[in-house]
Amino acid sequence: MSIVEVQVREDHLQKLTSCSPVAALIELIWNSLDADAVDVRVQTRENELGVLEQIRIIDNGHGLSFSDANEAFKNLGGSRKRHKHRTPGGRIYHGREGKGRFRAFRLGGYVKWDTVYKDNQLNKRFSIEGSKENLKRFEISGEQETEASTGTTIHISDINKPFILETDNNIQKITEEFALYLRQYTDTKICVAGSNINPADIEEEVSDYQLEIKIEDNIDLIFDLTIIEWSKNTKKTLYLCDKDGFTLHETAAGIQAPGFSFTAYLKSDYIRQLEQEGMLHVEDIHLNLKKILDAAKEKMREHFRIKTSQQAVDLVQSWKADEIYPYQGEPASPLEDAERQIFDVVALNVNEYLPDFEKSSSQSKRMQFKLLKNAIETSPSAIRSIIDDVLNLPYEKQEEFAELLGKTSLEAMINASRVVTDRLEFLKGLELLVFDKEFKKKTLERKQLHRIVANHTWIFGEEYNLAASDQTLTTVLKRHIDIIGADKELLDDESPVLRDDGSRGVIDLMLSRVIPQPDANKKHHLIIELKRPSVPIGNNEAGQIKDYAVAIAADDRFRDTDTRWDFWALSDDLSASVKMEANQTNRAPGLILDNDEKRIRIWVKTWGQVIDSCQARLRFFQEKLIYAPNEASGLGYLRKMHNSYLPKELMR
Repeated sequence: MSIVEVQVREDHLQKLTSCSPVAALIELIWNSLDADAVDVRVQTRENELGVLEQIRIIDNGHGLSFSDANEAFKNLGGSRKRHKHRTPGGRIYHGREGKGRFRAFRLGGYVKWDTVYKDNQLNKRFSIEGSKENLKRFEISGEQETEASTGTTIHISDINKPFILETDNNIQKITEEFALYLRQYTDTKICVAGSNINPADIEEEVSDYQLEIKIEDNIDLIFDLTIIEWSKNTKKTLYLCDKDGFTLHETAAGIQAPGFSFTAYLKSDYIRQLEQEGMLHVEDIHLNLKKILDAAKEKMREHFRIKTSQQAVDLVQSWKADEIYPYQGEPASPLEDAERQIFDVVALNVNEYLPDFEKSSSQSKRMQFKLLKNAIETSPSAIRSIIDDVLNLPYEKQEEFAELLGKTSLEAMINASRVVTDRLEFLKGLELLVFDKEFKKKTLERKQLHRIVANHTWIFGEEYNLAASDQTLTTVLKRHIDIIGADKELLDDESPVLRDDGSRGVIDLMLSRVIPQPDANKKHHLIIELKRPSVPIGNNEAGQIKDYAVAIAADDRFRDTDTRWDFWALSDDLSASVKMEANQTNRAPGLILDNDEKRIRIWVKTWGQVIDSCQARLRFFQEKLIYAPNEASGLGYLRKMHNSYLPKELMR
């Protein structure tokens, strides 16, 4: 027997044992494979209480020669593998630093290597023993001839902390580590606690890509990326490997890819070079490594975006076949196409994360899909609430979905496009009410047209907000005083605003805005008198709106306020005399009175002018959306949004 003293500090050896038990076991398996083993078995033994008391790693490799043992265990970093690239059997070496043997002490306090090697034509056996109490000291026995086959058995006892080796997570971790090696060397077998490590058993798909990445000095390097998707859940990991697929470092994949379990392997001799330079752990400061990892992550994102899209296509086809898909035919516009895209993303996640969804009846699926479709069409921002409150997705899946939905960039587009299409459909419906010979006879001014228009004051200009509707001029005055923030005494003044004949005036709509000027106290009010479409604006109607304006102008409470007033009389047509008054030289069309001293203007307008102006504002968006509403869609919008205010002939 001889004693070997390791030529390195004790604290450094202690650091080598600081790893997880499964990582230590992986290092020992790699040592067996580097010895050309084609059969590696990991066995465990428990005591009467079921507590792990021994681990054995058995291989059929070429063993360790007696002459190499002293040098191998004496010098850390002096492994003979350091100076060679291939094993005697022609395989690529994984480890070259001789550190793997010290990982065994992470598993137990006492380790014994029994090894058999071929010396000329004879097989010889000897053993090496070490203890965690003194990591610098190993005992090497004398050698003797044996009939046993070559190979090494590692006995690990005095287990540091009892653990269960054969958990699904540990087996998966070992499978991921050796996946590429076992694919390359198909004659090799690894068995851990009775479980054969066979990546093909749990592989769902293997994809290979080649990346050309430019690093410093404009050097183009070629990297191979392999993505293995697993049938079992696993941590999303990116392994950095040499060109032969030997893992040198692992890091988080750095992408979400919800619904997929995968491991990625990035392979290149440049990664081996970085590993030898000790650079694989400094991705945040090593610019080339960061660039390489970013390129790999982007390729992984692209891979899973395509996979997600294909899954959606396949599922949609099955839903259509089962008649539960809520859309029919081809999309009628880019907006509907976008809505379908976002629906498919949502539905795919519902199908993935709700365990009972696939088992539910067709009627139940159809109802839930209609709910999602309605949410997307009316309020995409409400989808998150439906997923949370109705479909009950778990919180972490909601977060994954929210990120995925955010990346589609569809919700904002749908919200904006929906506003435009709703307005186009409303204008088409409004044209029916005010221009159709039959409909405009039946449309009442105050009970119907007024109620509908009050919800769409954008037709008079985006700058206006509805301030008051169907109120006496006295209420208009109070609303005006409230807007300008005048004294409370003015607000409490109950005296009415009267016409010249002493009667109270009643307006249809009052809209207000703050004029965007340096002085934010300046206000602008628009008062609109709606007329029944079948009643043209004649002298009486024009006189009525003038009376309103005069009543406001004559009231002392408005005298010193910095406010401009516009009064409109609005109907389908103008009488001949009013038309002449509304089309005077050097005056804007429709303007029949302009008093700068009183800051009052009076207009007569037709619905044709208002609708044409709106359509002109929306025309650019309409062209980009490739959407043209028809009478059916316009009437459908009015029925959906204002059915109770329509003439009975137009109701559902």
